[in-house]
Amino acid sequence: MKNEELQFAIAFEERLAASTKERVRIVIKEQYKDAYDILADCEAARLIPGIIGPPGVGKTLLLRAYAERSGRSFTWITGDEGVRPSHLIGSFNPALVLKNGFTLESFDPGPLLKSMVFGGVFGLNEGNRLPEYVQNSLLEPFEELSVNVQRLGRIKAHEDFFPVITMNPEEMAGAHRLSEALRDRIRVWVRLGYPRKETEIEIVKVNAPEYKLSDTVLETVYGLVSATRNSTDIEIPASIRAGISIARLSAQMSKRKKVKEINYSMLSEAATYVLTGALRFRPGIDPEPAVNQLVRRVLGSKGTT
Repeated sequence: MKNEELQFAIAFEERLAASTKERVRIVIKEQYKDAYDILADCEAARLIPGIIGPPGVGKTLLLRAYAERSGRSFTWITGDEGVRPSHLIGSFNPALVLKNGFTLESFDPGPLLKSMVFGGVFGLNEGNRLPEYVQNSLLEPFEELSVNVQRLGRIKAHEDFFPVITMNPEEMAGAHRLSEALRDRIRVWVRLGYPRKETEIEIVKVNAPEYKLSDTVLETVYGLVSATRNSTDIEIPASIRAGISIARLSAQMSKRKKVKEINYSMLSEAATYVLTGALRFRPGIDPEPAVNQLVRRVLGSKGTT
């Protein structure tokens, strides 16, 4: 092995070890506590749940936390028009097939199959963005907890395998209706919306632990993201992630400039940078001036924070 390859291998193993020590930052209370408890009930009752909610409310994070707290791995894949059944189950490596034939050694397993074999929480994100024929390839894994791997045979899932599908609301662009067959396999539906103000502020604070964010700053950040959810000009408003980003960026600005407090100018600048890409406006609306106007409207009455 060349020196560069060796260095990469060592660094790669270090990063793998670091990822196993990382803990999920999440606030499990109110709707998140209810959803967490329902996940546990569904697994105990051997029912497959679906979680519906707008982008950025913590659907995937909740699954990661559920897997972490139950001591299992979490694997996931995000659905879109380009996903094929082989991306879920896996496929044969042509070069290895030429060498070894259609053997297990020649097969590259996909995330769904790995989760079924080892046992773990499997998240199918944005499941209603998958083409219908791909959705239908999930019927056996979700109903029978088994899957037929071509040329290798049918396997039964590990008893700790727990699949969960998450979706954006159907009215969002790019989303489809679930096939009736797959919908019939999803027995329990959990809806997550934007959390209450106090909870969302706590989530922002938890995700910026290295910064000292005052209550005034946190209130202002919430006011910015909340305003996007009440505007008729915005099709996709700011998520919780946007609030976290505004808080962290403005705090880092104050740190770089060596000032003790985050001021109006920093919040305004950070919000503009974040919201310009985080929002989707109705057709015909120019995003940049619209964001500037929204930020001025929210911060204008607050003066220096």
